[in-house]
Amino acid sequence: MKHKWLFVVTFCQWIHLIHTIPFSGMTCAQIVPGLEYDCSGHESPHIPQDLPLSTQSLDFSFNYLPYVYNSTFVNLKSLVHLDLTRCRVSWVFEDAFQFQLDLQRLVLTGNPLVFIADKAFLGPHQLKHLHLAQTTLTSLKLIPTENLNWLETLDFGDNNIFSLEFLGMYTLRNLKTLDFQINDIQNISADHVSHLKYTRGLNLNLRGNDIQYIEPNAFNSFQLNSLDLSGCFDEVDISVALTGLSGLSTQVLNLGTYETSHGLPWISAQSLQGLCNITVKELSFQLQHFQDLSNETFKCLTGVEKLDLTRAHISYIPSHTEGMKSLTHLVLSENYFLDICSISPQNFPDLTSLFLRGNIAKDGLRFQNPCLQVLTKLTYLDVSHSGILTGAQCCSRQLEGLASLHHLNMSYNNQIKLEDLPFIQTPQLRLLDLSHVKMIYNSSQGPFRNLHTLQTLNLSGAYTNISDTNLLAGLRDLRVLSLHDNSFYSGVVSDSGMFKHVPALEVLILSKCHITAIADEVFQPLARLRQVDFRKNQLVTFNGNAFHSLKNIQLNFAVNLIETIALSSVTGIEGSSQIDLSANPLLCNCSNVDFISWYGHNLDKIANAEETLCGPPLENTKLRAVHLNCSNQTVFTVFAVLLGVAIFITTSVLTVKSCRKCKNETSVSYRILDTYEELQ
Repeated sequence: MKHKWLFVVTFCQWIHLIHTIPFSGMTCAQIVPGLEYDCSGHESPHIPQDLPLSTQSLDFSFNYLPYVYNSTFVNLKSLVHLDLTRCRVSWVFEDAFQFQLDLQRLVLTGNPLVFIADKAFLGPHQLKHLHLAQTTLTSLKLIPTENLNWLETLDFGDNNIFSLEFLGMYTLRNLKTLDFQINDIQNISADHVSHLKYTRGLNLNLRGNDIQYIEPNAFNSFQLNSLDLSGCFDEVDISVALTGLSGLSTQVLNLGTYETSHGLPWISAQSLQGLCNITVKELSFQLQHFQDLSNETFKCLTGVEKLDLTRAHISYIPSHTEGMKSLTHLVLSENYFLDICSISPQNFPDLTSLFLRGNIAKDGLRFQNPCLQVLTKLTYLDVSHSGILTGAQCCSRQLEGLASLHHLNMSYNNQIKLEDLPFIQTPQLRLLDLSHVKMIYNSSQGPFRNLHTLQTLNLSGAYTNISDTNLLAGLRDLRVLSLHDNSFYSGVVSDSGMFKHVPALEVLILSKCHITAIADEVFQPLARLRQVDFRKNQLVTFNGNAFHSLKNIQLNFAVNLIETIALSSVTGIEGSSQIDLSANPLLCNCSNVDFISWYGHNLDKIANAEETLCGPPLENTKLRAVHLNCSNQTVFTVFAVLLGVAIFITTSVLTVKSCRKCKNETSVSYRILDTYEELQ
């Protein structure tokens, strides 16, 4: 967690450094002063001549640079990264980068290249990454290879290349990524790819090519890190690929297809026989269509550890399937299982991660019986977005035998009625996601009170009573808590009782909770709190007294109804702390002068300052641009108060005198009346 917050602080400091600087009539964003600049999107035909000579990274994409001469970048001799994406570059002349000896990455993506000189890439000592995607290339021989001896990335994606011939022209010994996705390659011969046999750890991307034929054993003895052939066999049987891949050893093999593919050949057990001659650890069949699954369909997956069958149009796995004993990760998301027992978990006893996310059976996914109890090594279970039906109570029976479970995601499902101790079978949980699930539970005791190791709890949109002081009982090691899109009683966060159960909490999310006020000291039990999110509430004031400390904490109060802020509420914001007050109707007049003055002197404590604006009548005025002079008004106010006091005293004296005179006259009248009565 410490490293997480170090990243957050570093990111905020990085954002603070970004500002725009005019160079030769062009406005460039200074990302890292003196080193990194973004001059993209100006349609400019000129490189800014007054960029610092020390510039190492230049993004000049989406400008107009049809010709690249040997003098184009003459002043930028320190360049390491140069991005010329979509600059309409058509000609690259000799020695175009002769002065950029340290250049390592050159991006020419999206340019209509017509001519590249034979010596265009001379100069850089070690050009490692060359991006030539979407450049209308039709053949590899059109790209000069001189001085391209250290390439690690070679990107030819989304072109019109029809053959891997001439691949041997390139020095491939250091290559880590070779990208030919979305080209016109139909046939792959052993001779064309033979030079790749001597690379180690290569990621080869051929996805989206309409491959009709791969010469048998063309990839024999190859050792790749990954091979992506997804979307390549929409018109031919997948066995065509597997025959050509015989003898291949790879960590990752992708044989999936695209969402838009129609009329795909069905995959049968016979189609997959070629897998017996391939060594692979991670295998993907995403969006493929399997026909009549049998116990022998996956028999050649004996060495596969991760199998992805996302939307593979299956509703069951045969109960005695061979070849799946080595599986540790199984993805069965977006399929048609009616019951969780239909996955036949006994086939993969060593499974550690199971994904049944987004099951699309019309009547939901029944999750009532302890079918998963054989998966004693399971640490990750995701049954979210699946319309799970848990029956009368949840969840001890459903999770029986899963004592090793660390991560449980049941979010976006139907209403769940929790037992007294619903997670008694999974005491080692680290993360529990019940967001957007209506929970019914006995509020006299917390439903999570046995989860002493839980670190992350997501109850967003859970439609539960989050004012219940017992809700978080037992969660003594909880670090992250999301209560987004719930409600507190009367809209006031007033009781610190619920937070005393989570003393280790570091991140608290209370956004969109219809909160109107926060009581003093309500978060006092949370001494380790480092991030609080109160976005999209109805708060009218910021109460700094609610927190244990305002040192080293990130406060997000964006999108509320805050108009004025007392100076005493923000003066405690110290250290690396920041507050986000964007999208609030802050008053920019003398009633808020103390805060505005503090704001102007503490911009390093403000997050999202660009969106921190004044409310009516100065809408869209940045708060940091406001400078008030309230001294005359102060004198007038003091004078008015003194004048009021004087008037009050004078009025009081006159009133007293008037009353005394009235009293005397009344006394005389009574005496005259008495005398008159005596005479009568």
